Amino acid sequence: MALVAAIFRTHARDGLTVMTDVYCDLSDAAGPSLRAPDVVIVGDLTSPRNEAYRGTPILAVEVRGTQSKRYLAEKVQLYLEHDWPWVWIAHAERHELEVLQRGGGSVTYRPGAEVPLLPALDKHGLLTVPVSALFDDRQVSRVLDGWVSARGEARGEARGRAQGVLGVLAARGVVVDAATRARVLDCEDLAVLDRWLAGAATATDLDAFVATLQRV
Repeated sequence: MALVAAIFRTHARDGLTVMTDVYCDLSDAAGPSLRAPDVVIVGDLTSPRNEAYRGTPILAVEVRGTQSKRYLAEKVQLYLEHDWPWVWIAHAERHELEVLQRGGGSVTYRPGAEVPLLPALDKHGLLTVPVSALFDDRQVSRVLDGWVSARGEARGEARGRAQGVLGVLAARGVVVDAATRARVLDCEDLAVLDRWLAGAATATDLDAFVATLQRV
């Protein structure tokens, strides 16, 4: 549970909240009902975290370890009936992850496989995570450390490319304002920077270069 939450908290987009072992209110016409998933990602948190959550999580995770199979199945079925879009079941003994989607079937990811992550978890470009990282703290550390290293190298390359764009503009006598400079330096997409570099090589003034930016 802690490993899953750590990955989610690192990569969840801004505005999302990752909570562990929090009660969710699933009361309906059938009566009151509170359930506590092991981990949930929510985007509509309006009440304090010490109160029951009322809403629809982006993703809920249950760890199959101490819960009985029947009780867990009842909880998951309840989530899906209340239109929760995604539910993960981490099978601790088998080191497998079962992914269920509302209105669809389930897919089981076994050791050695990569689990696709939801778009809500792509803040830092992490698209998949090894199944083993969900169950092994050493593995999750390697995954996160490897991502940080790769991300740092990519940022360094993008920064160099962005400075090259500004250098070409300076060489052509184009004066760049602070907002345009910041936009160029903040870009981490190498393909976009290459297009901007080509635009800088032919720009006769700032307006011409800004027009290149607008075409991206």
